[in-house]
Amino acid sequence: MNTLAFRLTASFVALVATACAPVPGDEATGEVQGPLEGVWSVVSVDPMDGSSVVDPSQPGLYIFTGSHYSAVYAPGPEPRLRSEESFRHTEDEMIAQYRSIIVNSGTYQVDGSSLTLRPMIAKSPNLVGGRLTGTFSISQDTLVLHHEHLVDVDGAEFAGFGETLTLVRLE
Repeated sequence: MNTLAFRLTASFVALVATACAPVPGDEATGEVQGPLEGVWSVVSVDPMDGSSVVDPSQPGLYIFTGSHYSAVYAPGPEPRLRSEESFRHTEDEMIAQYRSIIVNSGTYQVDGSSLTLRPMIAKSPNLVGGRLTGTFSISQDTLVLHHEHLVDVDGAEFAGFGETLTLVRLE
């Protein structure tokens, strides 16, 4: 084998070995890179508006990767309304279904115990480009999120907003 072919082969082997090696946060190691990284199931929601805490909550998930998140959960105490006829929703059913779920995904930043979510896609288009800020704490496999400020893309803050979610780690 000539020198150029040897160098190319050695470079290719090194590249493949590096690409396949487990890194912190890789599924192969089971490690978590940051405190939020993983899949979390929502177990209770406190709307902090004087209404009752939803405990246990309806199904909900938060997924955090190195810099992105996805959140989907039903914040209310009542089960989500199903359409009378599958895949054919009346206007009233669609409105009730829309109001019964929170959906947004984007990037996030952690600074100590402060958390800022910046939606790139959301059920409400006004939230895209806005932000949700608050704090978090983790004790073993329990995450408590205190969402304190909700600001839309135009800088308008949702007055009186606040909620606390308790989640447990699934992965």
